[in-house]
Amino acid sequence: MKDVATLGLMNRGTISMRMSRLLFLFVILSFSIRHSSAHPADQSEMRVRPKPHQLEIRLTFNILTLTRFTGIDTDGDGKISMAELAAAQPRIGTYLNQHIHVEINRQKALLGYGMRFEPLWPDAAQTPPMTEPEYAARNVDVTFVQTIEGKVLEDFWLGFEIFEQTGPLQTVHAIYQQDGQNEDVTFSAQEPEYLYDTGFATDPFVQEAEKKPKGGAANTPDEDLPTRPAATLAAASSYAAPAATPAGMPAAAAPTVNGAASLSRPIDATPAPAAPSTERWWMIRAAIVMVLLVIGRKMQLSARARIVSPRRRPRPRNLPD
Repeated sequence: MKDVATLGLMNRGTISMRMSRLLFLFVILSFSIRHSSAHPADQSEMRVRPKPHQLEIRLTFNILTLTRFTGIDTDGDGKISMAELAAAQPRIGTYLNQHIHVEINRQKALLGYGMRFEPLWPDAAQTPPMTEPEYAARNVDVTFVQTIEGKVLEDFWLGFEIFEQTGPLQTVHAIYQQDGQNEDVTFSAQEPEYLYDTGFATDPFVQEAEKKPKGGAANTPDEDLPTRPAATLAAASSYAAPAATPAGMPAAAAPTVNGAASLSRPIDATPAPAAPSTERWWMIRAAIVMVLLVIGRKMQLSARARIVSPRRRPRPRNLPD
């Protein structure tokens, strides 16, 4: 009897040890699958900035992902030169317009007719031909700016059809930036679309601005773009073609082209004269009014965020072609 009891204890111990090993292998396998699905090579980024009459979309892809969109290595030597990358830009723009669907105010649209293509590594113009192991580490920005004429941007829908080429592990992490607030959205093969409601149609500040006469020079698309680090700006400026020197202007006086935004006019170093004492009271009143407007704006945004958020909602069917 003692031998039988001992044998039973040994069997239970062996089973328990095997179960522990199986559990350990399951945990390791789950960890590996979870981290393999989030490989940096399969992650892209997008920044979306809606304005009442403008939609700006900046996509960030690595070169490995771009090679899945279209052929870039045209000579077939297993390397991509900067000349080949520049030549592929129109094909990349065509692919993105065909496979990232856009609807603005329930009407079909495009990402944009023009795009800005910026390599995001230092000294891009002097980069030697890149080998395949480098593709995943080289990122580029592709920026589209869409102008909405005659009506405010009420809502817009984005639908991705790139996952058949990139594979099911590909994700696009998007940040929607509006009125100082950020909203994170992830596009994937399981969730390839998103409908965003801007709230501009019911925003009293926007409605008040719409009533004012349209005057002055229009803002250029590049005017409000955020700047990249200095190394990135240097790479973008060196990659872009230099501007031609105007006739009659010496080369030393010609304006230089760079990736950073410049002031529309130089800053006057001469200090402005002090305001007369009789106007000081009106300046205080104006400051108080501005503070009240800012407070009211923040309260209005907070209330709208509580009502509208989350912005994801079902896409309506039977949209007009």
